[in-house]
Amino acid sequence: MDGVINVVKPKDWTSFDVIAKLRRIYHQKKIGHGGTLDPMAEGVLPVFLGRAARLIEYAPIHTKTYEASFRMGLATDTEDMTGQVVEEGPLPEDLSVFERAAEKFRGPIMQVPSSYSALKIKGERAYKLAREGKKVDLPARPVTIYKLEITDIAPPFLSMTVTCSAGTYIRALGRDLGKEAGCLLTMSGLNRTEMGPFTLQDAWTLEDIEKDPEGAVIKDLHPILSQLPALELSEKEGADFLQGKRLRCREEDREAAAVFQGSRFLGIASVSRGIIHPKKVFS
Repeated sequence: MDGVINVVKPKDWTSFDVIAKLRRIYHQKKIGHGGTLDPMAEGVLPVFLGRAARLIEYAPIHTKTYEASFRMGLATDTEDMTGQVVEEGPLPEDLSVFERAAEKFRGPIMQVPSSYSALKIKGERAYKLAREGKKVDLPARPVTIYKLEITDIAPPFLSMTVTCSAGTYIRALGRDLGKEAGCLLTMSGLNRTEMGPFTLQDAWTLEDIEKDPEGAVIKDLHPILSQLPALELSEKEGADFLQGKRLRCREEDREAAAVFQGSRFLGIASVSRGIIHPKKVFS
């Protein structure tokens, strides 16, 4: 089966746990997901089945929205409540310091990822090195915070909503915001409510998927190709494209385009100097 499932990842499950469960439900191995969530997190996890798994890199899932909560006055080694407490501090009397601090984290910022992230250092996962007690030195990298709203402050907890670019670590954002505000913050909960066109309101729980596997699959691939320019081919051109042949055209150069023959999706192509080059063919 080919298509996409908008899955609700349960809390305390790894993203791989979800994939393993879906492999058993759909009896197929070719399944991939569009963005890892930590075990303590929950929420939207787009999962790509069959040939659709080849399209993950083209899916418009780079903008994400989270609802996050933080424990004030604590710091842990993992920067969330699953870790060991390494520091404690006072809570501010003036809670408006958090809003003033938030102003500095809206827009493009440089962020140092958590030492317990899944990023690789010389082939090893950072969290693995950190758990072994080894020094983890990750460089700051650019991310964009499109929206940062403090939604509730009820000491010792603070809640916020964040819309951000891919590569943003919400626990690291909380860590840095706390430093700016002069109050330690450690993430206590995380819920991904949106990922590109996929929303929590439209997501399927694993229980519902198990009851109706067919109904959970989005077979129309247009939504996940919405950010790519489209190329329309004739029946003859479509047949040649599916055989991997290059085609002449009058289109401008493009690194990637979605190729259609009518409503039928044929694959991904690049265009260079008036030639369509098949990249991924869906025969």
